Amino acid sequence: MFTMIYYLLQTVSTAIISTVVTIWMIEEALIKLMMSSFLYALRIACHPLMVIPMLVGLYYLVNKMWPRPSMLADASEKFGMRRQVRTPRIGSYRSIGSISVRSNDSFDLDVDEVCQRN
Repeated sequence: MFTMIYYLLQTVSTAIISTVVTIWMIEEALIKLMMSSFLYALRIACHPLMVIPMLVGLYYLVNKMWPRPSMLADASEKFGMRRQVRTPRIGSYRSIGSISVRSNDSFDLDVDEVCQRN
């Protein structure tokens, strides 16, 4: 009786240990794959032929993202820039399709309006 319980516990513990070891090995393999792929990408990125395009791209990003000091009103005229009020080309959404006199806010019809439309 006790030997049967012993073998049952031994089988369960072996199954648990083998599952943990399998998961551990998969995790190690994934970590090694990520490290090797990162080093491969780093090797390509740091190649002498790739350094110049990366520096140009870095200059472009810094030039676009770096906050510039605001210019004074006189400076805009000095550099030949005109001050224009920018307005949208299309009016508000309420004026795009408003053919009738009715307001677009209300959608309930009165009895007189129903009779007038028919």
